[in-house]
Amino acid sequence: MMKQSAIAAAAAFSLLGPALAQAAPLGVAHGLDHQDRVLVHADGMTADDAFMTLGALTVKGRLMRDSELGHDDYRPELADGPMREIGETWLGLLDTVHGKLVDEGRIRAQSGSDDEAAPAAYADAAYLYHMHHSGGRFEHLGLYDEITHNPAPLMSALADHLVNERYADGEVAAANDSGTDALAFGLDALHGPAYAWVRQHKPGGEDDMGQLEHETLAGWLGHSRDDMVEIARAMADTADAAWDDDAGMFVRDQGAEWSVDQVGALLRGLKGVYETLYLFGDADDQGRAETLADRTASITRAIVSEDGPIRDWGLPERIAFEDGEARAASDHVDVAAQWRFVHQVTGGFSLLREREGTAKLLSERAPELEGELGAAIDRLLEGALEYQLGSAIFPTRLAYEDGSVTDPTVTTRSVAAFMMAVANGYRTGEAFDRPGSWGDDEALAERSRALYDAFLDHGELLTEQLTLRD
Repeated sequence: MMKQSAIAAAAAFSLLGPALAQAAPLGVAHGLDHQDRVLVHADGMTADDAFMTLGALTVKGRLMRDSELGHDDYRPELADGPMREIGETWLGLLDTVHGKLVDEGRIRAQSGSDDEAAPAAYADAAYLYHMHHSGGRFEHLGLYDEITHNPAPLMSALADHLVNERYADGEVAAANDSGTDALAFGLDALHGPAYAWVRQHKPGGEDDMGQLEHETLAGWLGHSRDDMVEIARAMADTADAAWDDDAGMFVRDQGAEWSVDQVGALLRGLKGVYETLYLFGDADDQGRAETLADRTASITRAIVSEDGPIRDWGLPERIAFEDGEARAASDHVDVAAQWRFVHQVTGGFSLLREREGTAKLLSERAPELEGELGAAIDRLLEGALEYQLGSAIFPTRLAYEDGSVTDPTVTTRSVAAFMMAVANGYRTGEAFDRPGSWGDDEALAERSRALYDAFLDHGELLTEQLTLRD
């Protein structure tokens, strides 16, 4: 690897915005107790909660634009002051998280501990690019420069550490020693820097990443595009060695049984690998990319098929793969993990993001997948309104058998995951849409309004109670 002074380079180009109008966030709570009192870990905020909250604030701010939440037919006032407040909160929390949880790209599990975070935290941190590329949505609020430039030092440090310290020989080292976590969340974490090179290359990035020369971007990321291709080849080899034709799934230390959270991370991570190989590799790499894309499609289809493990009230926490099919391997629904899965397959540089300048492998090789995935997400979102929102805010766990609530605890993880799933996935199917498409379809408008309302209820809880301030 061409380990460069990426952190120093990023810091040199960082722009410090004006003082924020709100009290700066001090951290993130873990959840609420049964009396709605805020719960905070003894060792301080966790990396998982912190980066999930940043992701949820990202999608809340993005969705407040005047074509969605801020539309004249819903809540037009949201597109101005409230949207700016979310942008400011995100910027303030970004600084807090960087200062309390990250040291030269190494993420601590908790702010009061020096233990390194598990791979999932690195994957969640990679999603910072979505806000980094959203400055245009906040330009009318005077936040373009801050949202575009302020994340750069942290993103640079994270990419440098991940590629040059955590990655080696087709593996991302996992602090928790889980081979399955290393593959799933390692791939998902690497999709961030992989997307930086894709965006630099494709027409859609010409106004941001496309303005950087290869050498400049390599300096920020701590590796070159050729380095990323070599990483993608090695990770593809690791994945290929783990593939089990009989199961129709990758098999590592957990066998063919995976958590739904791991599967979602795996799928988005595979996307980063096969896009890199297809766009920047040679003819052999393109063949490997096609194989990975086919396996990505088959895994996704096994989960979202009508006779698969999805029920109206959710996905089981764990899924077993056999003969190319998926079945439930647990008796409960982990609400946060379910919504993380939806976010992972729809958010950021995800499976269906196949625009000009990308490989477009799924649309060419599995054109029916988008419709199947959209129908499954519709089912989950409609089911959530019926089964998961009995007390207005999502619980932690449901019984897989009948959807009854078995753990009503409110956690930051569940709240944030639902917000990211809604914002990124609600238009994948046909049951929900933004106000400009409602027209005379009263059923569509009613469903969409109810989903927007639930989204904003969770967003208010996140910013007013779970985000800690002076």
